[in-house]
Amino acid sequence: MLKTNQICDIAWLKSKIPPSYNSFSNKVNLVDLFSGCGGMTLGAFEALRHNEITPNIKLAIDNNKVAAKYFEKNFKEYLCKISTETIEDVIPSFPGDKISNNDKEIIKKIGKVDVLLAGPPCQGHSRLNNHTRSKDPRNLLYLKAVRFAELIKPPIIIIENVTNILRDNYKVVDRSTQNLSKFGYHVLNLNINTAKFGIAQNRKRHIQVATKKPIELDLTKYEAEYNLSDIIDDIVDEYKIVNDDFFYFPSKTKHKERIDYLFNNNIYDLPDWLRPDCHKNKKHTYPSCYGRLKWDNPCTTITRGFGTMGQGRFLHPLRKRTISPHEAARIQGFPDFFNFFSTKYRKDLHLMIANAVPPRIISIILNEIIHLVKPKRVKNER
Repeated sequence: MLKTNQICDIAWLKSKIPPSYNSFSNKVNLVDLFSGCGGMTLGAFEALRHNEITPNIKLAIDNNKVAAKYFEKNFKEYLCKISTETIEDVIPSFPGDKISNNDKEIIKKIGKVDVLLAGPPCQGHSRLNNHTRSKDPRNLLYLKAVRFAELIKPPIIIIENVTNILRDNYKVVDRSTQNLSKFGYHVLNLNINTAKFGIAQNRKRHIQVATKKPIELDLTKYEAEYNLSDIIDDIVDEYKIVNDDFFYFPSKTKHKERIDYLFNNNIYDLPDWLRPDCHKNKKHTYPSCYGRLKWDNPCTTITRGFGTMGQGRFLHPLRKRTISPHEAARIQGFPDFFNFFSTKYRKDLHLMIANAVPPRIISIILNEIIHLVKPKRVKNER
């Protein structure tokens, strides 16, 4: 059995060969709503491997067809069904609604689920969304996971989102907590900065954990701090050698003058006079834009704009370029064996990586509570 400090560690992160997840006779059933390419599921897989349990994915849902395709690529051996329908089509009702025929059909088709994972869209809560933030209708999608839990009654639920969800006008976290409590769950609401837990990225997230039995989570034993140098030191110049996939290549840049200025002056923040007119000589709230990362610090939050200086602090600390998709994936906590290759469009690749949940966060939480589930000794449930 793995030691606690080996869960999603650096050796795993740099491994090109996936471990075996199906060599155990005990199995648990997972469902991943808003699955993306599979960050939450991968984290769950590692927690289960740590506890000598084989995963069985009953259902994954994501209406981003590219992300769903890569989820299937990476988990097909353990996957019963993946759907690219919208969550509203799969789960049209909300918590507390009368049980419809559609709901009965869901209950019948899905059957027993042990762990429910959900990462509802965060764009409506994001600080980058200045127009509809906190009142975006997409914020209500959070409650679809709660409705699914009401219907299927899994003993463990983990829902991840940005911390700004706590300021949501629809009060989805409060409503989720109240409804899950009414359905017999014990609910914990956590605010986590991934940089404190072995991920080289300052990424603040809200995680709701609900279980059928009361729990106390002490995550202090998983605390670990890593810098960019720990995570991407071996792939700084790989793009000069590997030439068969733009997963390894940084985006082309139009900011050569700005990059040269930062490196020539050995600074990390671009002065306003070198910024675009929208920043120049004005009070603005984007100091990290056009900035350079520090080798001995964690990265800033990875967003889909990690390929351009103008959308955040994404300039490589040692090279005159932005970070590559491979480096961004490592920073997010995806191991080298995870298949991101041959994406047709760079924008799809960037979006998949940026929208993912860092696997280690899910892994350490599930590792603490998986004992609440009684795995079944079965050879094949599919």
